[in-house]
Amino acid sequence: MQILIAEEQLRETVDRLARQIEEAYSGRSLTIIGLLLGSVVFLADLVRKIGLPYELEMVSSRQPMGNSGRPGPLVINPDVLAPIVEGRDVLVVKDIFDTGETFWELIPQLDDLGAARVRSAVLLVKQGRRRTPIQPDFRGFEIPDRFVVGYGMDHLGKYRHLPYIAALEPAELVAEPES
Repeated sequence: MQILIAEEQLRETVDRLARQIEEAYSGRSLTIIGLLLGSVVFLADLVRKIGLPYELEMVSSRQPMGNSGRPGPLVINPDVLAPIVEGRDVLVVKDIFDTGETFWELIPQLDDLGAARVRSAVLLVKQGRRRTPIQPDFRGFEIPDRFVVGYGMDHLGKYRHLPYIAALEPAELVAEPES
């Protein structure tokens, strides 16, 4: 395991992102939507630093499996989100911007629910992985294309508790046998 981003760097970057978000949304009606599960720690730290009123909701970014065994489209519950996004600025918070496909599917759905404007904030942007024209509006760090853990992100349910972000080595990515 190689530490990529230390705890202090994370704190400084969350502070910077909170200031940028406050400037961008000052005087606006803001709804923040966190994508589960990896963004929970980042989201919690970020919203504590944002000194503006906001609505907060969480949605699962896990995609249901289709008949083919491949991930299906990202689906949100409009009954839950419509009342808190209609006519409001929406900020979607995610841990990692990888291919961009989650935002590519989610943002039009939020637009259809009547959001005034949808922007995105991510802690990490993986280099060389983007497959859509979308770019995050607020970004923390650019990282190499490696599997990362810590600060809420896991591998097989482990490492979420780490106060820093680390890249796992290939040997560490091998699934452990079940006991």
